[in-house]
Amino acid sequence: MERSLIDTYILYRINPDNDGKADSFFASSFGFSLKDVRRAKRENRDWAQKVLESRRACYAEHILGIDKAMFQSAKSGDTKAADLLYRRFDGWNPKIVEQNNNFYNFSDIVKELKGSRNNRLRTPE
Repeated sequence: MERSLIDTYILYRINPDNDGKADSFFASSFGFSLKDVRRAKRENRDWAQKVLESRRACYAEHILGIDKAMFQSAKSGDTKAADLLYRRFDGWNPKIVEQNNNFYNFSDIVKELKGSRNNRLRTPE
């Protein structure tokens, strides 16, 4: 079975090595006319979404490893990793936290938490 022009184009665009290459390069490399490539893209407006979904599937496994590392770093006290996790998964902006109608600066909260943790770890003199 022969692939259609748009299927071939999608497979071509899935490969990150082809980023930045013009459609004219694709057309000449695969024996299509530029006019036909443009028409196929117009008729199949979801081609870019298909490329994006395929690329995401290719690197999804790598992202899982990155997420796991961020969780481990945050759990061990890395505040930058915690900040990134909240931003990534909750869409949260941690610069200002509203709590009981009072506003707190996130960095002040972290300093306070670190201080209380260090005070608990010290033995009484």
